[in-house]
Amino acid sequence: MIAIDNLHFSFAEKKILHGITARFEAGKIHGIVGPNGSGKSTLLKNISRIWEPQEGAVFLDGKDYRTISRKALSTMVTLVPQDTAIGFPISVYEVVAMGRHPHLGRFQALGTRDREIIDRALRTTNVSDLRDRNINELSGGESQLAILARALATEASLILLDEPTSDLDIRHTLTIMDLLEDLKKKEKTILVSIHDLNLAKRYCDTILILHKGKVFFIGSPDEAFSRENIQAVFNVNMAEIKNDSQSFLYFSKD
Repeated sequence: MIAIDNLHFSFAEKKILHGITARFEAGKIHGIVGPNGSGKSTLLKNISRIWEPQEGAVFLDGKDYRTISRKALSTMVTLVPQDTAIGFPISVYEVVAMGRHPHLGRFQALGTRDREIIDRALRTTNVSDLRDRNINELSGGESQLAILARALATEASLILLDEPTSDLDIRHTLTIMDLLEDLKKKEKTILVSIHDLNLAKRYCDTILILHKGKVFFIGSPDEAFSRENIQAVFNVNMAEIKNDSQSFLYFSKD
């Protein structure tokens, strides 16, 4: 369980998050949606403690995360950022191996178990064949899978992803979303900010809608994506097209 209580955050004197309170059940995929600038990335960075709230608190299984050392927290929570570019040449294997650093002592080398976990993360994300490639030479989808493999190598139970499919083609998008669904079955808790509301509706168990840095709604996808909510938050009209057991959300400005 992750709990956020009355979280406030400002950056450069600009208030971004206004009293966020939410509960996320373990072992589910929780989608975070909202217009650009609504605070999605900022919220994830606060939950991962890259940034710390000026007010409020984040609790992991009832424990204030500020009482947990940053190294220990890195074994519990991992973030896949929106920008996965790395500014220096490094192999995919070395990138994924970074996920083991929180488990190692100072100057400690990778052990047999660490290498087994790295290999498993590479296999899980289907990038084993790319292990010796420079990550900066990969396609966007391949690079995103490698960064996700690094997150899996941490063995963290809480995985945060910031727009993981925003620049990907359809195949890589579905690959990543199916992988998140598989991770949920392995009792991982996943928080993912996502701009594609149809993907969110298909894969997420709950939806948190952020609007102007505040919680507008939290609940099931069917309840979240009502015509009234979409109009109020995104200022567009919505129609739902149903076909057998599936449905598709269609949006228009008029």
